[in-house]
Amino acid sequence: MFRLVQYGIRGSHHAIKKPFLYTNVRMYLSDGYQAFDKWDESLSTEILQKTNISELLIDVEDKLIRKKYVSSLDIEILAAKLTNVETTEDLKLAETILEKFRRTSEALEFQPSLAYSLVRNYLDLGQKERLLPILQDKVKYGVFLDRFSANLLLNSFLLEKKYKEATQVCTDLMLQDEGDDRLTRALGLNACYHFYLTATDEDFKNLQEEEDDEDIVKVKVNFVRNHTNDDHFGLIDKRKLLGKTIAYLSREGNNSSIISLQILGNILYKKFGRICDALQTILDNNDLQLDETIAKTLEKELDEYVYDPIETKERLPQSPYRRLELIPEAARDIIKEKLLPQLRQRNKIVALDLKEFVEKNLIEIAALADKHDTKKHEEQLAIWTRERQEQFDDQIHRFVIEQKKLNLFERLRLLEERDELLSFFENESRIIMHSQDKTFADESFENVRTSGEHEYFELARKHYHWDRMEPRRSFHLDKKLRDEEMSDIRNWPPYEYLAENWKYSLLDYVPLNEKMKRRKENLPPSGKPPYYKQHFF
Repeated sequence: MFRLVQYGIRGSHHAIKKPFLYTNVRMYLSDGYQAFDKWDESLSTEILQKTNISELLIDVEDKLIRKKYVSSLDIEILAAKLTNVETTEDLKLAETILEKFRRTSEALEFQPSLAYSLVRNYLDLGQKERLLPILQDKVKYGVFLDRFSANLLLNSFLLEKKYKEATQVCTDLMLQDEGDDRLTRALGLNACYHFYLTATDEDFKNLQEEEDDEDIVKVKVNFVRNHTNDDHFGLIDKRKLLGKTIAYLSREGNNSSIISLQILGNILYKKFGRICDALQTILDNNDLQLDETIAKTLEKELDEYVYDPIETKERLPQSPYRRLELIPEAARDIIKEKLLPQLRQRNKIVALDLKEFVEKNLIEIAALADKHDTKKHEEQLAIWTRERQEQFDDQIHRFVIEQKKLNLFERLRLLEERDELLSFFENESRIIMHSQDKTFADESFENVRTSGEHEYFELARKHYHWDRMEPRRSFHLDKKLRDEEMSDIRNWPPYEYLAENWKYSLLDYVPLNEKMKRRKENLPPSGKPPYYKQHFF
């Protein structure tokens, strides 16, 4: 029995309208596999129940702006609480926070549960299309699907017959090499094949349109990057991306229909050498056959193939790390003159209903997954919930320790002040003598310094040196050193006590070795506080 969710009508035109779930809708994945009860249980934990999503959004954004730091636990709680947002503006703010968090050092602690929470909550909000640009931009958001979140997202797109969006999810899984789950491959083949049947030329149109010569502006640059094509992340042709995705999802071919889909993918991908290997496999196995429609598509593609020098230039060089592939011209001749005639001669080209196959294959594998993977899905949710609680407890423990440290330091400061008050009369004579040392020797009217006079002497002390051992500098800040002023300069390290012992007589003479020792230890040459510190501070 599916969950029936009832949502009130909100007045704002930005309000998110959550869809109703009806029981008569056909589902590929069962209720048990989708683990609705376990997901609701994970959302009912004390951490999430006591968190207000609006306050959390403001608090996390403020931390990222002021401190440039936020913990991964805050982002994970935010992703789990997104189901409670009411407007699309809150979703935009959450996506902006995710983008900023990606640039922090704490992004190394990205957990798979975060991507899973995003998918579940976007599905509940009916905003799953917003996930597509987030999944495609790995540098900006860094969201990678696990097998359970990928299956839930593909299932939702297939139920609404949004094959184009489902194919984009499959392409992302192909690029990240994340299609090891049998259920994921079955869902992906269903989506990609239906998209291939219903796609138009507009769907395969590249976003990068060619510019007219009049619109091109030439700019002088220091260097020009060489055009690279790794035949994977560098693919921009949507038809090739679809073909590589179909070939990737059907790579483990064990029956005629999957082998035919694999050949279809390589046709779109324009890998005729791999098609030769697949056709040879069909010839070597008596149980395998080729779909008649796929054979006609292959012949049409071979007849229309034209040598493209740009494509040849972008083709990767052969290396020991890549399988040696035939050039398209040689593979075309082998297929047309040898392999296809042999297949027809041995009656291995038959009519297969691939559309019905992908549907039945998905239903069968979904039934097996319901028996074997439902428990794994529930266990994974329990593990993520437990890890979130452990991470929360650890943060609370560290926060308590930090607060205890601050309280101890504050108590020590108060004890020191109290000790000074209690021992004042015992140390009264010492305090009086210390205060008398700070008074001027002659406090006549003529010798009393005006306000700001000590700043003048401090400026003079910094920029004029009475000690011949030190570099002599100009008294004016903006005046350059003259050659005669630089004649007596030694390369001494910086020293803050430059000429304090000029005030004292020669009776206070300190040997040079002792003076240099004090200089090295950053002590005053006379062993006493500087003059300006004695009388002004």
